[in-house]
Amino acid sequence: MRLSVIEVGPMPEEARPTYSSYPVMIEAWLAPALPDASFATISLIGGETLPEPTVSDGYIITGSRYGVYENLPWMDPLRAFLKATRRLRVPVFGICFGHQIMAQTYGAEVRKSERGWMIGAQPYDYTEGAKCGNGPAYVFHQDQVESVPEGATVIGSSPQCPIGALAYSFPALSVQYHPEFVEGYARFLLEKKRETLPSDVVDSAEQSILKLGVDNAAIAEWVAGFFCANLDAASGNPRERRP
Repeated sequence: MRLSVIEVGPMPEEARPTYSSYPVMIEAWLAPALPDASFATISLIGGETLPEPTVSDGYIITGSRYGVYENLPWMDPLRAFLKATRRLRVPVFGICFGHQIMAQTYGAEVRKSERGWMIGAQPYDYTEGAKCGNGPAYVFHQDQVESVPEGATVIGSSPQCPIGALAYSFPALSVQYHPEFVEGYARFLLEKKRETLPSDVVDSAEQSILKLGVDNAAIAEWVAGFFCANLDAASGNPRERRP
């Protein structure tokens, strides 16, 4: 399996010596659940162009500091790419910004939430058929999907984010939270937010991480199953994951 991670947001410079980049972080999270997969990076934010969708077996869209409503020059090509993956039935998984731009491309409203910044950890509940156990997740966002796009079903949510995970009628899946984050990086981002958010908000977010105990392994298994099930979907011959 060949997976490409579309990088749409730079990691803060001071975090790079430890965590490198979001594509590296995503591979470290997902690769244990997909030991036979190879990962490549397409740095859209770095000026690289998107390939033909069939070049890879599937795509992952990273988070970003930008909002989908900013309409930066690389966003329209990404929207066109997502329409092409839908037409060609190439699997796509979106994280945070990826979740938002997928939903917007497919007809949903995305905007800043009236609830403000959501940081730290939040409990997430999933529908019975989502094949992912309920559990907490790392969150770091202000924008949210505010309506359900055509062809999508809400399969996961938190009390603060009602449209927190979407499954589509074509091979697409997305989540508002960050399954690739590790605790150290989540804490790093919280400390950066002390520059702009009240200390009590950041303190509460830190307590949520301590209290909830995020484990992203189950999410990795779920996403790996999504890619495996849809790998040969167009030919009607989905592959089974190896033990």
